[in-house]
Amino acid sequence: MKLIRDYLIIFTVTGIVMALLFNNIILPLYVNWNDEIRVPSLTHTDLNQAAKILSERKLQWAVKDTIYRRDIPSSFVMDQYPEAGQMVKENRKIQLTISLPPAKLEMPDLVAITERQATIALDRLGLILSSVLKDSSDLFEKTVVVDQSIAAGLPVAPGDSIVLTVSLGKRNLKKTMPELLNKGLDESVRILQYTGFTLGEVKYTESSELLPNTVVRQSEPAGKIFPRERVVTIDLIITNGF
Repeated sequence: MKLIRDYLIIFTVTGIVMALLFNNIILPLYVNWNDEIRVPSLTHTDLNQAAKILSERKLQWAVKDTIYRRDIPSSFVMDQYPEAGQMVKENRKIQLTISLPPAKLEMPDLVAITERQATIALDRLGLILSSVLKDSSDLFEKTVVVDQSIAAGLPVAPGDSIVLTVSLGKRNLKKTMPELLNKGLDESVRILQYTGFTLGEVKYTESSELLPNTVVRQSEPAGKIFPRERVVTIDLIITNGF
């Protein structure tokens, strides 16, 4: 038993001596090798913690850049220079890139500019163009932005996603000449106005079979197609009674 106890005492004393050697000789040699200091790893640590680590090693720090990541907490170290493990002199300033929430931005007005111009504007603000929808438009030419998912003037932040709607060009709308034969004049005028046509000259003809003011002829045949924006004047011939 005495032999075991002696071994335990020797083992304990040896352990204490080795610990003292490591803390007071080996570790300082590792951190301060040849009067230089080994740069610690600071990435993904809180800025306050990183500052404390550097201070303990007699190193200084400065913010080199800031970036924004939704999945990273604020004031976390994202990058450093020099990199971890490099040897530097005492009081060397370590450049840090940290995460910071961006200041709120104002959503720009992208309507009536081209898709390319809108893409550049979004990129400059750090906004993400998540998708582009296409739709016809009678107001805007092809490739011009006609709508945006976030209205101009609303607050946005870098990383926000934006959806744009871009014009495919005019819808090429058409209008079809209605059938007016055997209809009364008043009804025919209403139909022409509703379908986008203009009443032109009205002439009369004798008829013993139809009621007065009944259309017996129209200058354009029913079913004929015209562009919606074109002004088309329709002349009518109607009965004047018995």
